Amino acid sequence: MTDELEALQWLTVDELAAARRRAIKQLNLLNSSAADCWESEAALQRTLALIGLVQDERRRQ
Repeated sequence: MTDELEALQWLTVDELAAARRRAIKQLNLLNSSAADCWESEAALQRTLALIGLVQDERRRQ
């Protein structure tokens, strides 16, 4: 997870916002009847949480 966090920290503000929008869109498009739906949802939620951490860290600086 630290690799993903480090990669997100290198993104510009615009790139980070685009990544957040993509993750939200993918969450909305998830097929709840798919066998791996909960795994995909968990991964996207984790990505959104990491994006939130990066954004919060930048606001504090």
